[in-house]
Amino acid sequence: MVKLVSMDLDGTLLTTDKIMTKSFKSFVDKLKKSSIIPVVATGREYFMANRFLGDVDIDIVCNNGNVIKNNLTGKTVYTNPIDKRDVLEIMSFNRYEDIISTVHVLRDDGIDLLYQVKDNQDYKETYVNVFNGRNLGISDFLEYDGEPLSIVFTGSYEILEEFRAVLLRNIGDRFNIHLMRIVRKPYWMLEILQKNGDKLFGVKKYIEDKNIDLKNIVSIGDDSNDKMLIANSGVGIAMKNGVEELKKVADIISDYDNDNDGAVKILDKVIFG
Repeated sequence: MVKLVSMDLDGTLLTTDKIMTKSFKSFVDKLKKSSIIPVVATGREYFMANRFLGDVDIDIVCNNGNVIKNNLTGKTVYTNPIDKRDVLEIMSFNRYEDIISTVHVLRDDGIDLLYQVKDNQDYKETYVNVFNGRNLGISDFLEYDGEPLSIVFTGSYEILEEFRAVLLRNIGDRFNIHLMRIVRKPYWMLEILQKNGDKLFGVKKYIEDKNIDLKNIVSIGDDSNDKMLIANSGVGIAMKNGVEELKKVADIISDYDNDNDGAVKILDKVIFG
């Protein structure tokens, strides 16, 4: 019996042009009328996710499982910060001049992203600039305000793949490390989360007091950061446009991609027949 549906945003509910699928709001209402809890599980932080979700009353498992908030009120239900000593350790492995170093943080002043300022780097049209007005440049990560939620390095695929190998050798047993494509320059991001910092653990935390088991969850996503949740849900669905490593662990692959309402179509088919 399905009791909860977890839906990813980018590449799933959002089109390639970052437009929310028009059927989302009515589908959420349909789930609620059937006593099925809808949630959004995303790598995005609350502010950005909220822009896409608008006035829909739904809880968001954001920052890849490290924060849970209500979309309408912004009330924080759960946080899972990284130890600041771990941030320093991870940063110490970065010896690449062309990599932009950022940390997503939870603060009370509206700042979501800290980035390391370097004289040779231009941050216009980059991942940093996405958070314009909500970012803060700092010289290093020795001292700063806020709870760190995830570490994101952006750069070329070749450099980040090499850096990823370095991190896996040294700290791969202690952290989750995802290499993903992004829209903004320089197009690739390497995200580091604590071992219990994953959408799976965020959703598990969310269902703790709701008498819901993972076997009663349907989850859908498209990228490597969805893998653990998809693999451990009662029904795990990969988007047609999803990465191959996710499709390998999914129970179902959607018939349509994210530009053709693929997420809602397959969810409606699986849940309601």
